[in-house]
Amino acid sequence: MGFFERSNMPQPDGFPLLGVRHILLLLTLAGCIAAGLRSIRRQPPQKARRMLYGAAILVPVLELSHSVWLYLTGTHSLIKLLPLHLCGLQSLFIPLAVFTKFTCFRDFVYATSLLGGIFGTVLPSGVAECYPIWSFQTLQTFALHGLLIFVPLAMILCGMHQPSIHRFPRVLCIFLLAALAVGLVDQMFGENYMFLYAPPAGTPLVWIFNTFGRGVYLACTFVLLSGASLLVHLPFRGSAAQAASDDGTAAPILPHPAHRSRLWHRS
Repeated sequence: MGFFERSNMPQPDGFPLLGVRHILLLLTLAGCIAAGLRSIRRQPPQKARRMLYGAAILVPVLELSHSVWLYLTGTHSLIKLLPLHLCGLQSLFIPLAVFTKFTCFRDFVYATSLLGGIFGTVLPSGVAECYPIWSFQTLQTFALHGLLIFVPLAMILCGMHQPSIHRFPRVLCIFLLAALAVGLVDQMFGENYMFLYAPPAGTPLVWIFNTFGRGVYLACTFVLLSGASLLVHLPFRGSAAQAASDDGTAAPILPHPAHRSRLWHRS
């Protein structure tokens, strides 16, 4: 199978889901993310911030490259090229979170991007079985979702964001508004963005959908996503910095390495 070739069916050279090749790819990606976060932790604030900016720019670039690839491999309908899956939406929300001072965007990115990156690499629906490791689709998918994990964690290390469980209801509101807008697109054009009409193949949600129907599937999905998003906030519950950030302003990036907080402390 060629590097840029496209497939919608399982291929003999496709890497198996959670097989040896998949696990090795996950370990490699985890090592790259850890190395990037370690580098940010060791850099002075100004250089660390530039690294974060670069990662935030790379997210929409990778998403755009995927749309270009889809177009060049036969998808010419504009509606099918839009970044309206939850992970694709991060190409809009991550730049907003990093380049603006709106805490609500940073809260949304931390609550959804981190989980999207994890699930998108552990359960790469439509990629595992269909593509070899060395293919554009595989490498683009893992690079993009790796950044979805890296950016929210890097924002914390840079002192740009402090998650707060007390602001979590705002995350749910943004998510529901996004789902409503995407749902309208799905209904008007017969798409399945954000998997609002059918679950991603190869996941346990398929059984729930086939057994109980779309309503129960959507309810279960919302509860699972909300619960998982809430769990990633628990490590920050009751932290001293949380109290200072609950007024809706982001923690400032420290101006000089000599004045680093414990977030910058080198172990």
